Amino acid sequence: MRFLRTTAVLLALLLSGYAIWQIQGLHSTVDELRHQIDMVQTLPSEQDQVVIFLVKSTPTDFLLVPVNRTIDQIASPLVALQALIDGPQPNEELHQSVPPTTRVLGLSIFNGLATANFSKELIRDFNGGSQLEAHLVDAIVNTLTEFPEIKEVQILVEGEKVDSIGGHILIEYPLKREV
Repeated sequence: MRFLRTTAVLLALLLSGYAIWQIQGLHSTVDELRHQIDMVQTLPSEQDQVVIFLVKSTPTDFLLVPVNRTIDQIASPLVALQALIDGPQPNEELHQSVPPTTRVLGLSIFNGLATANFSKELIRDFNGGSQLEAHLVDAIVNTLTEFPEIKEVQILVEGEKVDSIGGHILIEYPLKREV
């Protein structure tokens, strides 16, 4: 009986020691991860790039063109949308594809579908015909589908699906990038 009690005590001590050793290992891992996070947060912000789509005017046509935009933060679909709304830089001979008064109210991505929610200014301040409306829609879709996790885009205005922005291009369903 004494042997069993001694064995149980030794086994309990051994298990306690093992548990303490495991906990110390976890503390060490947590400390190392905290250190790595601190290092990342104190790194100088590197510049990144996103591709946005703006309108180029020719004497006979309007063309949608890709533009590399350097940003001072990590590239993300939301950052790219904001760069799209910010539009051309003063030295670029390009035009807005999205009304500059438009605000992004939200952006979610799930299973390859990006749902982009814009303010009412997207519709209210759009001033163009069918070609410019097609460019506006394509600019949003193409800018977002530059990110590999996005395959389709659902455009919302004030949280609601709308038939179109200017009456020419249907956007009530998710849209894919035109090849």
